Amino acid sequence: MLRMPSIPLSPLLNNRRRWAGLGVVLSLVLIGALLAAACADDPDDERLSFTFMAGFRAQSNLPFVAAYVAEQEGFFDDVNLDVTIQHSSGQGEHIRLLLSDDIDLTTQPASEVIQRRADPGAPLVVVTLFGQTGDLGYAVLEDSGIESPADFAGRTVGFKSVVQAEFLALLNANGLSADDVELVGVGFNPVILPEGQVDVYPVFLNNEPDILQRVMGVPIRVFQASDAGVPTLGVAYVVTEDLLADDTRREALRRFLTATMRGFQFALADPAAAIEATRAFISEDADLLHERFLLDIDLVNAISDLTRANGLGWFTEAQFQALHDVLLQFGGIEHEVEVADMLDRSVLESIDEADRSYGGG
Repeated sequence: MLRMPSIPLSPLLNNRRRWAGLGVVLSLVLIGALLAAACADDPDDERLSFTFMAGFRAQSNLPFVAAYVAEQEGFFDDVNLDVTIQHSSGQGEHIRLLLSDDIDLTTQPASEVIQRRADPGAPLVVVTLFGQTGDLGYAVLEDSGIESPADFAGRTVGFKSVVQAEFLALLNANGLSADDVELVGVGFNPVILPEGQVDVYPVFLNNEPDILQRVMGVPIRVFQASDAGVPTLGVAYVVTEDLLADDTRREALRRFLTATMRGFQFALADPAAAIEATRAFISEDADLLHERFLLDIDLVNAISDLTRANGLGWFTEAQFQALHDVLLQFGGIEHEVEVADMLDRSVLESIDEADRSYGGG
């Protein structure tokens, strides 16, 4: 019987193992390549940059605080976004830089957005609304005998830069017109009210009432146009039409709003901690009691039935249309503008509901 030579099996088995091992390695390499390709298509994977300019000096306005907290608490890092935070030096610098694409987003009162859309036709678009009511009020001394805006008749009423259409609407709601009061241009120093230079002084609700009452010790009462049913709105986040048309910049905006809405939630839950985060941006000698007053008022004015039902930062076309109509009726704008063109809620709506939900009662 012919015997076949004895051939050891271990080399064959080892070769099979080697080929099997190589197959596993190749499979892993292929899977890794596919995952890398998938990640390359994931918009959250690429780190993006964004520039935010607050429309005023550093202070505890809620739209500013939302960004301060997002930076200090790492919310921007969580969404893979590098954010440069700047502050306007005044004279409309933030709007000029926005329109020249030197910054990506800034803050602006809703009424001024409408006015700039009307003249000179600036392509500004609101993407988030903080002030669900306006930020201006009208202060009188507590012992002035003025119990309601109807008592403004025959009184000296100050205005800061222009006579606000919302103020004229307030007069109208109380059966008065500008002819029934003496309008006087005033600056930004509320001391003129206790000095008796005016009977009614226009105040920023989150600022000057605290200066008058707590700092200066002057008892006052404050009237708001919204109390008389006049539609008013406050500060919004604003971008340009060009930004919204650019997919990469739009994605950066989505991340910015995600992080700042988390900052908004943080401020609602713990205003004291939000002020601590803000201290990294404001001056060392800032009056922290005043900063807290400012934030608290903004938080109150940022919550409405709309935001409770739909989430923080929410706004509707009907809100802006009502304000537009007041501006048109009382001389804030000279002609109608298309309100829908100045609003884009789609980026806000694309954010996870958990990141913009209102957790209050």
